[in-house]
Amino acid sequence: MNKRLWKGLALSLVIAITLNSCEKSEAPMEQTLIENAKISKSKVGLDDLVFKTSNKSEVPQSSENLGEFFRNAVEPSECGTTALNVVQNKYINAIISDPLALSYNGLYSDLNLYYSFLLDNSTQYFGEDGDYTQLMNKRQRELEKFWSMPVEITVQGQHTATLNNKDAVAEVFYNFFGFTGTDGEFIPLTQEQAYQQAEFILSLNNESPNLPENPYFASDGFASTNRTIVIGDGLPDWLGEAGIDEGIVWTGILAHEWSHQIQFLKTNEWYPMGAADNAPEASRYTELEADFFAAYFMTHKRGATYNWKRVKEFYNLFFQIGDCYFTDDIHHGTPLQRLAAAQAGYDLANDAQKKGHILSMDAVHEAFMNSFDQIVE
Repeated sequence: MNKRLWKGLALSLVIAITLNSCEKSEAPMEQTLIENAKISKSKVGLDDLVFKTSNKSEVPQSSENLGEFFRNAVEPSECGTTALNVVQNKYINAIISDPLALSYNGLYSDLNLYYSFLLDNSTQYFGEDGDYTQLMNKRQRELEKFWSMPVEITVQGQHTATLNNKDAVAEVFYNFFGFTGTDGEFIPLTQEQAYQQAEFILSLNNESPNLPENPYFASDGFASTNRTIVIGDGLPDWLGEAGIDEGIVWTGILAHEWSHQIQFLKTNEWYPMGAADNAPEASRYTELEADFFAAYFMTHKRGATYNWKRVKEFYNLFFQIGDCYFTDDIHHGTPLQRLAAAQAGYDLANDAQKKGHILSMDAVHEAFMNSFDQIVE
């Protein structure tokens, strides 16, 4: 997983624990649970926990996490309008005005990320009630065939309901959290201690109108080198509420993250010296290429077959996660640059529609390289 993501997760956990400590005097329920938690002669409270620096297996590298952008409402800027602010602010302000949700927002986000990404082996569904499961399964089959994938990609759904599942929450605590012993050594939680923490999380859920129902807590979206894609219900919910058909949203996010999987497969061939000389430019390059690939699939008559007008409506909103932070390690490109990349991908698909030919991954990559200067100008 990329360093920025893990850094963000660790920071979220620190913030959650710090806020929790500051509010102890206002949370007698938590005090009681901690005082009664006498397990193996140790009192382990939520504010005693530390994050395990490594899992039992090596954590794979990840693409950008779209959730980081959606969970951080942006101000209007010269890079473009931000219509998503209305929806973002609605849910983010609900958390800010809820002391419990504000205190534990980082921890809840982390719990759901770790479970959906590394632990969930259940039959996957997409959408809060599974309404988009059939569509996502169909799109996955189409993407596998369209790109002639030589490997199998796993697509994981992420749901706020997971945070009401005691077994799932306890599994995350058991695998990823522990506490520091008197000698400074990391001590992993026992299963009993993990369940103690899970029970406390469920008790918080009963006290807050936002924990865990707020879609903020299921808004991750990324691809990983372990051939996994994670898409939370929150991303399509927010975009759908902003007026875009959720079927296109699910397809667009999946196609974008699938493009990152292609990049992972082709890293040594396409970027032997890196995608650019520095991290921000490298991030912009790979993100714009993913937009190009995604639009090519979405509008190709042997792909998702959407017409450009509908896809452009989606991209006009989706690309508002583009940014002006040109020196940031996960710079995506401005909204105008991202739309230009998608337009170029559409043009490539449209030019080939007369014969219905699907270009190879390498050919599409070459077409993107030839278009890059025009895209970013």
